Amino acid sequence: MTAPSFRRAALSLLFSVSCGSLFAQTTMPKAWQAFFENNRDQARTLFTQELNQPATAGDALLGLSMLAQLDRPSAEAFSYFQKFYAQSKDPQPFIYAFWDTPSINADFRKKSPAQLAFLQNVAQNKNLDGTINAMANAMIGNHYQAIKQYEKADEAFKNIGSVDNWTITGEFDNISTSGFDRTYNVLTHPEPSAEFVNKRGAKIGWRNVPPIRHDKWVDFTYYNNSSNSIVFGQSFVKADNDTEAQLRIGVSGSVKVWVNDELLLAVPEERNNDLDTYIQSIKLNKGYNRILVQVGASYIESLNFLVRLTDQNGHVLPLTSTAQAQPYTKEVNYVSKNTETPSIAYFKAEMKKAPDNLLPQILLAQSYLRNDQTFEARHLIEGIRKKYPNNTYLNILLLNVFNREDNRTGAETIKETIKNTDPKCSEALMLKYAELYEQKNYDKAAEVVKEIEATYPEQQEFIYSCKINLASANKNQEEVVRLGEEAYPKFPDNKTFVGLEYAIQKQLRNDQPKALSILKKYVENNDDYPSAKDLADIYFTNGDNISGNKVLVQEVTNEPYATGIFASLGKKYYDQQQYGKAEEAYLKCMDLAPTRSAYSASLGKIDEMSNKKEQAIGHYQRALELDPNDYESIHSLRKLQNKKDVYSYFEEPNIDALIRNAPKASDYPDDNSVILNEEVQKVVYEHGGSEERKYLTVKILTQKGIESWKEYSIDYDSWQDLTFETAEVIKANGNKVPAERNENNLVFTNLEAGDVINIRYKLDNYSKAKLSGYFWDDFYFSHGRPYITSKYSLLIAKNQKFNYKFSQKPIEPVKTSADEFDLYVWKNTKQESLQYEDKMPTIEDVANILYLTNIPDWKFIADWYNDIGASKARTDYEVKEVVADLFKGKANLTPMQKVEQIYNYITGNISYSSVSFRQSGIIPQNPSTVLNTRIGDCKDVSTLFVAMCKEAGIKANLVLVKTRDNGMLSMPLPSINFNHCMAKVNMDNKDYYIELTSQYLPFRTMYNGQINSTILDIDPSATAVTKYLNPTTRYGNDIKRSTTITLADKNMVINERTYQTGAMAAYQREKYGELSQKDRMKKIKEAIASSYPDVEVNKLDYRNVERTNPNDTVYVTLDYQLNNVAKAIGGMSIFSLPWSSKISANDLQVSMPRTSGINLDDMFYLDNETEVITVNLPAGKKLVEAVAPVALSNDVIEYSLTPKQVGNKLMLTRTFKLKKDYVPVEKVAEFNTFFKKMVEADNKELAMR
Repeated sequence: MTAPSFRRAALSLLFSVSCGSLFAQTTMPKAWQAFFENNRDQARTLFTQELNQPATAGDALLGLSMLAQLDRPSAEAFSYFQKFYAQSKDPQPFIYAFWDTPSINADFRKKSPAQLAFLQNVAQNKNLDGTINAMANAMIGNHYQAIKQYEKADEAFKNIGSVDNWTITGEFDNISTSGFDRTYNVLTHPEPSAEFVNKRGAKIGWRNVPPIRHDKWVDFTYYNNSSNSIVFGQSFVKADNDTEAQLRIGVSGSVKVWVNDELLLAVPEERNNDLDTYIQSIKLNKGYNRILVQVGASYIESLNFLVRLTDQNGHVLPLTSTAQAQPYTKEVNYVSKNTETPSIAYFKAEMKKAPDNLLPQILLAQSYLRNDQTFEARHLIEGIRKKYPNNTYLNILLLNVFNREDNRTGAETIKETIKNTDPKCSEALMLKYAELYEQKNYDKAAEVVKEIEATYPEQQEFIYSCKINLASANKNQEEVVRLGEEAYPKFPDNKTFVGLEYAIQKQLRNDQPKALSILKKYVENNDDYPSAKDLADIYFTNGDNISGNKVLVQEVTNEPYATGIFASLGKKYYDQQQYGKAEEAYLKCMDLAPTRSAYSASLGKIDEMSNKKEQAIGHYQRALELDPNDYESIHSLRKLQNKKDVYSYFEEPNIDALIRNAPKASDYPDDNSVILNEEVQKVVYEHGGSEERKYLTVKILTQKGIESWKEYSIDYDSWQDLTFETAEVIKANGNKVPAERNENNLVFTNLEAGDVINIRYKLDNYSKAKLSGYFWDDFYFSHGRPYITSKYSLLIAKNQKFNYKFSQKPIEPVKTSADEFDLYVWKNTKQESLQYEDKMPTIEDVANILYLTNIPDWKFIADWYNDIGASKARTDYEVKEVVADLFKGKANLTPMQKVEQIYNYITGNISYSSVSFRQSGIIPQNPSTVLNTRIGDCKDVSTLFVAMCKEAGIKANLVLVKTRDNGMLSMPLPSINFNHCMAKVNMDNKDYYIELTSQYLPFRTMYNGQINSTILDIDPSATAVTKYLNPTTRYGNDIKRSTTITLADKNMVINERTYQTGAMAAYQREKYGELSQKDRMKKIKEAIASSYPDVEVNKLDYRNVERTNPNDTVYVTLDYQLNNVAKAIGGMSIFSLPWSSKISANDLQVSMPRTSGINLDDMFYLDNETEVITVNLPAGKKLVEAVAPVALSNDVIEYSLTPKQVGNKLMLTRTFKLKKDYVPVEKVAEFNTFFKKMVEADNKELAMR
């Protein structure tokens, strides 16, 4: 559980209140109407008048308390609620609903005497549910902890009644929530000797956690690497008799709970809630009972839980617990029942009694928010907002929902609503100030601050903060000092004001003792470790190590569970060469968090400096078990073990010799540069970590070579760390000019022909989670430039198995063994550059590429991405709402019709976008985020599609794609080098592949360029193999035309009727769909004029060309005239037919001999085309020679031209069918002859006389 941040927090510029509004009882309609219309003065008057009416006094007090949240000091809001509590017969559900608002708790820290007295009353009131008592005790504890009265804090926290004795284990992989549904052998092995394997492959077991947080939450951020992790805790509870009880648990994260090995609770949503959020009935057997808790974090930052065992009223049972495993009886028949949070149950019942009363709806929404059930809360709030969309109280409540959901789009939208609809409320003014300040419009921001000060003078802390920020921004130091010295005495616990006063005394007053006393006073009276660390650092900077160490020692005494503080203390002792004390601090870290590799590595360093060689080796080895990518530990360990530097196993390139023996420009007359040496030296270690050094030495031969190489970018992935070692230009005289660098980009200035570029850099690989310990790589032994030498060297630990494969011509490696490694060297010399050939395949399909990997098979990749993608496809509020709305009133849709509607919704409403700061390279965004922002990349929209299908009851899965333009031969071995994502549904045992990134493609279609892309279905029920994408279930990309030509002298009058399907329809929609009629006419004329310059377009009509039109066919009517296209020779009129897709000899230029095949997807973008031209011959005219039919066919294309003449009408039918889109090199000559025949047929001239 993490305390939320509230709108009246001292330094917050944007205030986020967890609050709600109450609708009126029928006796106060005017008061509530004024409230909802933001007429707060009138509402306050009317509520005050109702205080004397017993029937309405309670609601009036609540209304006044809520109004005070908006525009009065928090003490006033609290005062009204306190009065409500005193007169209410059942305040319990209202306490729960208002708990974390200014009506009760403006924040979770220090309390006023009145607040503390109220909390103590609530804590001791046994008429309330025990959850409320526990909440009050927790808040009392927070108060005393905040002021460092830890004994009183611990006494209050003890009264919560939590189960405190736990052993824990983990962490297991949970990237993208993938670990929640897995079955772990933790369930069947409670014994202390049990051994498990964590997500890094390290052996782990159960371990005790003696100190937990003061507030009794078992917090794994102190004990584990909690990010993307599943962790477990178990406790053994002793009952004197068989007992029916309740298990009440609050968590940050997802949660499962077993009692005596029976699963009682499973909530996959990662929520950040308070104690007792989930309540389950349990049966405790006489003797010991095992409580096992699983919590998980993926997108949430916190990871913790708190368990209480209570009676039916939430009061703690007199039980004992132990962390040590005990014998217990497994449960097999007990049926656990869920009990709703009492407050939620109460307000649900009230809603049933009075469905039109908004009071229970809003309080129910607030209760849901306490439990972090944002879906349910938002549903209620938005329902009420349909009637009161501008009410600030509701809008602030919705803003809280969006903030919890990290829904930035929703949050920004609602902020604008608040500013526009209620511009004078405190929230709107504060938002406006923040906006102006961010825009650096300081003058207008200052005007807003003046308005806040005049209207809401109680916001003094916020006002001072704004004024100080503005004075600082305007570089008005005198004003900053004046304001700081005013603010500090009034708010001595404000951390920012304390820091400012410290700076004033130290830097301006030159009073170091007073400055230090200010910080010391703050640290002594406030539980604030970052400030304590700042104080310690000041001591260290001043050379006072004793005082600095004392501050940190006191902090770990205050928080003996805080591994981060122990680590800071250990680092300071290490820097002071107090190795014994440093070791003691890091051993404490290891005791608390033994799976954090950094602590083992730090102990290794300490032992190394203390000449404890064997101990250091042991610690480094453990660090590498926990993190195989800890390269600093790898190198330190090898040094201690007297092992060679790994790169000494490789042959070092001799740059001087390369340059000395470099060829001249005359040796390569057809090239602008020559690569003297390109080399990779890759190391794969025993535990799977890998690093590599890359060399590139290039001689510039010509001016074009300068243009090609003057800028160079290192291509590396997000999980790699780049270190430049050399980047320089070596001149002919031997001088070296360093390159200019910006991150991974190099610029070589003053480059001249004859210069040599020399680059050397390192990459450390940090693949994570399931991919940790695996590598995949490729290396080009040929490409568009000539080589003198190209070499790939792999130094791999003997325990590591790997596979390699060449895409073209195999190169046999030279294998040697050295110590614990095998060394493989693949080398090629004097490789000519690959020459461009017309319509050649992509470089990946013609170059000779070495592929390597130690990933075992494609199933590993499919399982890995299924873990990531399938879990993201869980449905949430937005998905449920969209699907419900999409199918409202459509009960009889077939599954395919549902899929089509989902497809049309996504492609019609979500725009494709791929930018690094919004989209991860691997992990999809949550579907709700995509729906709210209306943008997403391929995996985002595909995951949304899968989620919507799931909500509609249709099974769908993701498909990883390596697009055709990246080569058909580029995935011979398992890797994650896919660059696209689609979706698949299976119906009637047929697979339907769905492309979702185009807003123009009709349903069940795809572009021809996607055909034969390499795909991997992420479908656990299917065999995991790659295959080429060419589904028989896709609709074709077809064109049918009917063209009538009337010859008039040298001109042709043409009437063309066309319908185009699939990708051809998409082309029309993209090019013409959103143009005006004028621009369409202009565009089509330009297109025709590229072949026939003298053209007049007379008519152009489209049907179904709109972008969002769901039809799969676009219809085009086109009337135009081609002028001067017929030639008069010897009394004859000579003309050729204007086939719309006429093939030209220029479309394919083949020179023999040829080394590569032909990619036809660069020429033909369709599957089938049929065009019928009807030529109306002028009266008295006939063809000199009848048109001969043409029928051409091979395994790639079918082509025909069929003539028919009836009277003066000549009808010619041209058909084209693309059966394959690639011609292998051995069939190029044969195909070229075939192609020329098509060209001849399409361009044949007809003579008429």
